[in-house]
Amino acid sequence: MSVETHAHHEDPDVVGSRNRLGVILILVADVAFALSMVFVYFYLRGQNVNDMWLPAATEERGAIEPLSSGPAWTVTAIAAFGLLAHLYALKGGREKNQTQLKLGSLVAMVASVVALVMQFNTIANAPFTFSDGAYVSCFYLFTIMNFVHLALTVFISLGNWNRARLGLYVSNLWMVDIVRIWWIWMVVSSLLGAFSLSYP
Repeated sequence: MSVETHAHHEDPDVVGSRNRLGVILILVADVAFALSMVFVYFYLRGQNVNDMWLPAATEERGAIEPLSSGPAWTVTAIAAFGLLAHLYALKGGREKNQTQLKLGSLVAMVASVVALVMQFNTIANAPFTFSDGAYVSCFYLFTIMNFVHLALTVFISLGNWNRARLGLYVSNLWMVDIVRIWWIWMVVSSLLGAFSLSYP
């Protein structure tokens, strides 16, 4: 008596659709968190309880001065460039242009690394600590969240470029399309942080 087995393979588009939904649900939670951070930033700024938004000078330390939002906007601009590079790669993949797909994916990955390094430098060179008032706490919350987003983007973009390099996106591009969703949100979240920090 023999047992006959049949392998069942799902259609790649079905798998892609399910994974895309999973990513979107994760992003919904992340979007809610980011928007709550924006709300908290402007709420604490408006309330300024006990003048602790930007505390005045004391015997132990000088007055807390807000940092320029310029670095945040620069990181956002680099991230936006990375998004454009990824869209360029996706367009190439849809047109069966593997060279464009590989090149765009590589440029997007490099852009994410540059943005990550710049974000790290902003955090590392900040002239205050977490306990130096409400503005400082919000500053670190925004910059560290953006750092985590960029670190994930570097990891995702590296995998995306490597799979493109190996020719694994010849038949379908649902993974590249999912990465596009992440890139868009990452740029928007960086933009929210840069916008908020422009109003110390």
